[in-house]
Amino acid sequence: MKKLNKKYIKWFVLLGLIILVGISYGFNIYNIKDKTVDKISSMTIPFSLIVNPKNVDEGIAPKSISLKTGDMEKTKLKAISLVSTINDDYQNTKELDFLSSDQEKALLKRVHKEPHRYIYKMTLLNFGRDNNGNYITVSCNRYDDTKNIVSYRYRLYYKDNNITSAKYLNTKSNKFPPKYVIEDTELGASGIDQAKPFMERIKTTIINSNLTMANATDPGDFNQLSINLGLNPDDSNNGLYNLAKNSNSRVTNFGIVGYQLSDVPRYSRIYLKQQTKDTSYYYTLTFNRNSNKFVKFQRGIISTDNKN
Repeated sequence: MKKLNKKYIKWFVLLGLIILVGISYGFNIYNIKDKTVDKISSMTIPFSLIVNPKNVDEGIAPKSISLKTGDMEKTKLKAISLVSTINDDYQNTKELDFLSSDQEKALLKRVHKEPHRYIYKMTLLNFGRDNNGNYITVSCNRYDDTKNIVSYRYRLYYKDNNITSAKYLNTKSNKFPPKYVIEDTELGASGIDQAKPFMERIKTTIINSNLTMANATDPGDFNQLSINLGLNPDDSNNGLYNLAKNSNSRVTNFGIVGYQLSDVPRYSRIYLKQQTKDTSYYYTLTFNRNSNKFVKFQRGIISTDNKN
């Protein structure tokens, strides 16, 4: 009887252990399952994959410039002062010291190709900033024995009172010397500090309209968006269409890469660069300093650089 009791006791103990192991295993299975569900639910799925699985955002965006401009009225006076100094130096020396030696030789060779040609003075076309720094754009005005004045345009980068580098832009011709910055005209609000928040408005408007990427099929679809943003539709529909068409899903693949100011017309122009994997696109956002509002969003670089 004692042997039998011991035998039963062993079986009862073994059965108890099996039951305990089973209960523990079952509890952990549900616990693991709960943890797995919690882990999956906490994961963030990129919005771009939800919107369009074929369009994975790669975070491509150009480097933006700082829009901390300081007192732009002083910047305008600095630009006017630099051109005044350039003209004074030229009258005294007849040398174009604001150009490199090679640039000066190349320009004077073009000027003196025919007799009776000469550079009379330099005029200011605009001033601004890009990724290379602060600049002024000047016209070297060539006179001869005809009524036409030939304008050789250069972008001059400066620091303090010194011209640091020069870049040739283009050549134009007209009956009057070009001058798009007027000394006695007050600059007014530049609009530069409002450019970033306004571009946020444009971005939000495009996203909410569902006219991004493949959905952007016609510039006319952006007519009401232009009006809602206070922009001229005739000047802005095509720009907004191309910005949307070439955007990523979050409309973040662009940056402000420059700005430029002139008095004729009294505009501040803000330049944007948009990047895709293979291509770069440029846009111009125009602020009218008479009405103190943004009025145009155009494709390409719009500037007094190219005006006659």
